Amino acid sequence: MSLYQLERERDIDELVETLRRSDNPSIRRRAAEIIGGLFESDDVDGTDVLPEPETQNDLGIETENTETESDSVVDVLVSVVGEDDDRGVRAAAIDALDKHSQEAIERVVTELSEKDLGSAADWVAAKAFAEVLDDEQPELRMAAATGLGRVGDPSVTAALVERLEDSDPRVRCRSATACGRIGDPRAVEPLEERLRNDRDIDVRRAAAEALGEIGNEGAMRVLIDGAGDPNESIRRVVADSLGAFGSVAPVETLADLLEDESEAVRRTTMFSMVEILSNAPPQRSHDVREATAEKLESATAGEVIPPLSEILTESSGTPQRRNAAWLLGRVVGDQHRELAREALVDALGDDDGMTAQFAATSLARLGDPSLESELLELVDDSEADEAARSKALFVLGKVGGETTREELGEFVDRSESDALREQAFSALSKLGGIGAGETP
Repeated sequence: MSLYQLERERDIDELVETLRRSDNPSIRRRAAEIIGGLFESDDVDGTDVLPEPETQNDLGIETENTETESDSVVDVLVSVVGEDDDRGVRAAAIDALDKHSQEAIERVVTELSEKDLGSAADWVAAKAFAEVLDDEQPELRMAAATGLGRVGDPSVTAALVERLEDSDPRVRCRSATACGRIGDPRAVEPLEERLRNDRDIDVRRAAAEALGEIGNEGAMRVLIDGAGDPNESIRRVVADSLGAFGSVAPVETLADLLEDESEAVRRTTMFSMVEILSNAPPQRSHDVREATAEKLESATAGEVIPPLSEILTESSGTPQRRNAAWLLGRVVGDQHRELAREALVDALGDDDGMTAQFAATSLARLGDPSLESELLELVDDSEADEAARSKALFVLGKVGGETTREELGEFVDRSESDALREQAFSALSKLGGIGAGETP
């Protein structure tokens, strides 16, 4: 079975077996990454794998009774950090443990340094992590930097900044991530140096992500300057990180990135623009939304409509769906019009009333010739959500013609819903009334 299938089926047992037994380091590394992803999505808790007894000695894990004791996922990952012969696999195992918990990272430090961090207070753990930041084992330095980021104490920023100069790029990468987690503005300048000049692309990406997490004006300035980086993956991370700012300041830079040659960069940019709208302070949300819409006027429909439609139909965040619905009404064009219409019609039944209202308002702005018949079908569908049918009637009152007047004239006679009849009368009134100019 492929790793893709194991990931899709959440088969943690087989993933761990692959991590332990595969001869291919690329496969072992990917298995560790998938396990970390399952930790992050709360699909496993790290204690549900029961290896065969004879495999325990192969891992070098001491147990009081190898016939009855079993190793958890965390046990296996810790052993991989200490014993795997591939540096990439060891790094992926540390990242997986990080996604599990601080306690899992403490296990690594305990195993590699012989420091007992069991049930230690955060300040004790931070002290222990700091003491091994310059250990000769790079894996221990990686784990220590990761642990310090989890503790989140700004007093260790200086020590982490020193590790940004580490000879091992894996340590520099995790130190940058830790600086972002702590969020200390003192790390901005050292992170800027890593973003601009580090020879390792993973370190540069980690620096850009960390600057987005720090989120102050200095970090935003550095990211805006980095938007023109020649490396596509850096531009994409910069675009993503700029979405963390609830400020209109990055919008102009993001608007420029909508014309990037890379589709991945353009899609990430559109998601970030929606995030900026969603993160804006309530008292400024209107201004930020209008400024964003103005910048999007120069963008082509192909750059904007597909990602906005995806956000509207798939995002779990209510502010994101609201803003996507609102923006779709302002960036309509002939290209991808059908995609926008489908997403907006689906959103008429959104559980969030404001998202549904924004979708209705945006549909009214589309001016799509096929919209009238589609909405009439929705209104007549007795099994459809009543709120969606009501919103469809609202839109028909804006875009309907003679066909709508005739259909709604019949609808008010046969509908059993008082609310829908009232909305249908309202739509008819806006269209000139039933029949030849009659006012209901």
